[in-house]
Amino acid sequence: LGTSGDLFIPRHRHRPATDAPVACIVAMSALTALQATYGVHRASVLKSTNHGRSRRRQRPPAVAASTGDERASLPREYTFHSPGSVQETDDDVVFAHQTPEEASKWENASVFHVGDGSEAPVRVGVVIGEFHNTLMDRMLEDARVAAVSMGATVDQVVWVPGTYEAPLVVERMLAGGAVDAVVVLGYIEKGSTLHGQEMGATCSLVFKQLELEYTKPVGMGIVGPGATAEQAEQRVAYAGNAMRASVRMARYMATSKTD
Repeated sequence: LGTSGDLFIPRHRHRPATDAPVACIVAMSALTALQATYGVHRASVLKSTNHGRSRRRQRPPAVAASTGDERASLPREYTFHSPGSVQETDDDVVFAHQTPEEASKWENASVFHVGDGSEAPVRVGVVIGEFHNTLMDRMLEDARVAAVSMGATVDQVVWVPGTYEAPLVVERMLAGGAVDAVVVLGYIEKGSTLHGQEMGATCSLVFKQLELEYTKPVGMGIVGPGATAEQAEQRVAYAGNAMRASVRMARYMATSKTD
């Protein structure tokens, strides 16, 4: 997929659920290859980038939003993990390396947070699934509110039948050059078969490959796979998180190109 054509997704005949380990091995092999590719890209970017000393993580300047704009919330109690603090709250965040007690350990290193200190304009394209349209309407609004708060603009919104149809549109957006980042919004619900898991594994690999190929961020605002309707209702804010992450990464890429 894409201009290089170097992404290979194995084709195999339909297998029943009892062959799930085989599908897992195929997915893990693809993931291993992708990680190797990512390592090369990451090394080349880090080698050419030097942003100076460690500093306190700065939030982007506040941008006035229209009346009624309200960011979706995430649950504060989690069963399997503790919530992060950077994108899920509006509190000032202080990392260990920014404290007086720890700062001296990093005085000879370049430690920074991507996108901090940059107000570069970012144009974002959104690709969103039509399935579960009521939920998707809410997620699209949360992504829009996040873009406004970050000082970015949503220039394109393309609705596709479902998440599985998103990669082709994402590739066209990235290749067209009219956007600096793409955010994908969708919901892959829990089903009685492995259809959703295979769809999610395939799409996530393709999105990451496209991101590395075009060196433009692709934000994953997808709930699931395997999410129940109740879980999806609690995760509308994933859309805003994906937008904020994509804008920060786009500003980082813009800064690294000028350094």
